[in-house]
Amino acid sequence: MFLLVCRVFWKTRKWNEKTSTFESDENVSVPRRKKQFKKAKLLKSRKQSEELQEAKREITFPCSLCKQEIVTTGIFFHKKQHAVLATLDFPWMGGRKPPFSVLDAQRQFIISQLLSSFEFNEKILQNINNAFELLEKRQIPLYCKIIDYIDGSSVSSQHIPHLLIKGVAICGDRNAAWKVDMNDKFTVMNNFGNKPNVCFFGLFDGHHGAAAADLASAELPILLLHQLSKFDPSYQMTTEQQEIINSFHTVFREEYTAIEDLFSSIYKKPRALKYEYEDTHKAFAKAFWRMDRLLRLGRNEVSRVRWSGCSAVTCVLEGSIKNPHVNKNWKGTNNWDGLSKNNPSQMMPQIISGVLHIANAGNVQAVLCRNGKGFCLTKEHTTRNIKERRRVLQTGAVISSNEPYGLLEGQIKTTRGLGFHGNLKLKKSIIPAPQTISIPMDDLCQFLILATNGLWEVLDKKEVTAMVITMFHMYKETYTSITQLEALPSTGPPDIHILFQCESESEEYVSTTNSKNSSDDSIDDPKNEELSSPTTSHENETESVDDEQTSIKELGTKNFYEGAAEYISHKLVNAALEAGSRDNITVMVIFLSGSEYHLLP
Repeated sequence: MFLLVCRVFWKTRKWNEKTSTFESDENVSVPRRKKQFKKAKLLKSRKQSEELQEAKREITFPCSLCKQEIVTTGIFFHKKQHAVLATLDFPWMGGRKPPFSVLDAQRQFIISQLLSSFEFNEKILQNINNAFELLEKRQIPLYCKIIDYIDGSSVSSQHIPHLLIKGVAICGDRNAAWKVDMNDKFTVMNNFGNKPNVCFFGLFDGHHGAAAADLASAELPILLLHQLSKFDPSYQMTTEQQEIINSFHTVFREEYTAIEDLFSSIYKKPRALKYEYEDTHKAFAKAFWRMDRLLRLGRNEVSRVRWSGCSAVTCVLEGSIKNPHVNKNWKGTNNWDGLSKNNPSQMMPQIISGVLHIANAGNVQAVLCRNGKGFCLTKEHTTRNIKERRRVLQTGAVISSNEPYGLLEGQIKTTRGLGFHGNLKLKKSIIPAPQTISIPMDDLCQFLILATNGLWEVLDKKEVTAMVITMFHMYKETYTSITQLEALPSTGPPDIHILFQCESESEEYVSTTNSKNSSDDSIDDPKNEELSSPTTSHENETESVDDEQTSIKELGTKNFYEGAAEYISHKLVNAALEAGSRDNITVMVIFLSGSEYHLLP
């Protein structure tokens, strides 16, 4: 009985404690809970609005194969879908997948056909099974997933006073997920040959090390200038450049120059058939051959067995002002005599034009956008090129089946380039003969993109052109809104977002070579170092707002086109990384005079 009374008493006490707790919760915690609920709801709505704004700012572009609009983050999976559907002989179905029964029947049919044709091997079977797995599960299998990349991009811009150039920027990333070292190098030289409105651009993609690309970026422009000065005295060399040329006299002896002249005379055309820029193209060819001869010395090479090499693209952009032919009554018919006397520069209409000379060897590509359309100005010298495959096979080379288009001697895709002297068998097939072309430039030319293989292996020229135009308009809208905010009187911290930030991994990953006449102040300027400094985590919102205001002030000090070139080059590198690139990536964006009239609304 006593135990029963104790048990009842204990239960009653426990129940009283519970009710008192409930009452205290109702009296004290309900307002606090409401407050917490409102705060959570506010944070959720703010997050949703931020996601919506981010979605609006997401860059989309049409796929070159199916014309479907895709975002940069979905490039890899979208292109994988195209590849696996082609493997199983299915047409593109607008992103939809065939039913499982159809997939399984098609897989069995393809395997039976291969078995009967004696072309069956384990690699083909693996590709078919991988394609089946991706379509069946609709997710990227582990064997082809992208490794999370480390953002180590380094961006630099350079102010170039040139009639045809509005802004230039270069962004490079070594792609740390796949590559240990950065082997890409670039060169920008203003007032090339001491000539105003003449600029040299060079981009070099190193293979098996950076020694060849490093030497070519420094010496190839000087070799080209030396060749140009032989037939055009307006190209002048500095004392230092002449000393460098003189130091090579032991390499280019009389027997070498005799062979070089004989080689040039084989392709010499009659005077009547001689085209306008033949001498310029010969200068490019001789400079490439001489650079390759210098790389035979093995300077800075770290291996005794396999020496480095590089693909290269070089450009010389000449700008000029032309007065078009007008009739004799031009002044009289327009009644501008008074204006002509006051302002002699307006006596006759002036047209800004120029010529772009390009030479390339290897897999570094150049794309020119003219009137909204992209044109590839270079030839791809790889095993993918049918003519190049035929040429190297005629020399007795072996193309392995390791890759979709094979590897030359089982090592490399490139069939032309500079260097590669460590392997005599490989060097027999890889020649330094460049593909040359000269393009007239006018106000319809909007921008020029030079990029290494890391970009072109995952994106084609149409996709890159569409992305650049889209990103330019996005940058312009953001730039305009920021400048309008700056003009308003400050009433507290504004609600703005950072236009452009870049984390710089290391200075060694992007090198710049400039002549003494080039205006390289912008690269060494501490203001530019602030733009590419690593972004740090912020402890509170005040620091974040201060950082955003600082970035806007820094952006305001730069030329609009230079800032746009930096932003777009960085975005292109990120797009290549998201698309699954496995090579070093360097992108050079050059905005031309046509961007002022045809890109801006």
